[in-house]
Amino acid sequence: MSQETISSLVACKVSDKQERRFDPEQLREEGEQEGEGMDGTEENKERPENFQPTQSLARGEDTSDHCADIKPLEEEKWFFKAISGKEAEKTILGPENKVGSFLIRESRSNKGCYALLVKHWDPKLDVRVMHYKISTSPSGYYINSRVKFITLQELVKYYHGDADGLCQRLASPSFKKKTKNVSEADDFEIPRTSITLESKLEIGHLREARMTLNNSCLRVSVKVWNAESTTADSFLKEVSIRKALRHDHLVQLLGVVTRSEPMLIITEFMSQDEKVAVKWTAPEVFREESYTTKSDVWSFGIFLMELVTYGQTPYPGLTFAQTVDFLESGLRMQRPVGCTEELYRVMSMCWEEHSWCRPSFKQLRSFLENL
Repeated sequence: MSQETISSLVACKVSDKQERRFDPEQLREEGEQEGEGMDGTEENKERPENFQPTQSLARGEDTSDHCADIKPLEEEKWFFKAISGKEAEKTILGPENKVGSFLIRESRSNKGCYALLVKHWDPKLDVRVMHYKISTSPSGYYINSRVKFITLQELVKYYHGDADGLCQRLASPSFKKKTKNVSEADDFEIPRTSITLESKLEIGHLREARMTLNNSCLRVSVKVWNAESTTADSFLKEVSIRKALRHDHLVQLLGVVTRSEPMLIITEFMSQDEKVAVKWTAPEVFREESYTTKSDVWSFGIFLMELVTYGQTPYPGLTFAQTVDFLESGLRMQRPVGCTEELYRVMSMCWEEHSWCRPSFKQLRSFLENL
């Protein structure tokens, strides 16, 4: 056999091997290589040409047509954009969600990452929520780096069919709790055009206004939402609380404006003295506009006085202005009939002139429990 013939046969054999062998560099780039069957061993050579890895990556396939049909994340039932981990757990543990229900939310601590939550039943630990971090890389999304996906939709589809390391396969998306706008649910929403703000100075974000509605004009107080100091959720929560607290002796909620900013809470009019509940307020509040926990301790002392007197108004016979002068003079309410000396001593501690001299609520609890 000539040298040319031998060289030709060797070249053909090498070419044949190369066609049937996996490309280690390509598999390494896509996170698929696990270090087995990639060393040119005899076992690797004998694999058929149409062999496909059992954990093939979505990015290794032609997904151009498929990606064009994928919906935006916000339209996916299982995607919860702005929700905390605690809120997500509470949602998925709802009785309407069966075992296997899941959701994906944006991670607040790791920007660009996501979290997968799955409702799982464990025979020892009962129903629980399992959390899985979804990381991102130039080659795709992944929970386990050996298998990555171009889209979160493909990741969900994959784990819907195969648990592959998760506590179980994904079942149906978690139900999203429908949060009704308080104003829409109870007809509290009113047109912004019906409110005419009058005062320019804001006191605790309260402003005087005129409300024209149903051919009548009413003087009202308006609380203006300040986005820098209060979140929208907190403001709407206040609306819910005000709506529920309906009593003749409480300032009533008349309406809200929540469909555009700034949001407004409209209540019965309070006169530049009722806006601050002087008779329940610590001196530093109306003197320096300084609100602290120790200011609340002062108010708690007034509350104790109300309990002992069965709801009698503090500083009886004094106007708001006279109450301020009374307190600035260093005077305090006397011990009422029926109040023990020990309890009055606790009240007096709450009314110390200097806030740092007042007890903490933890100390107050201890004092009261030992009376």
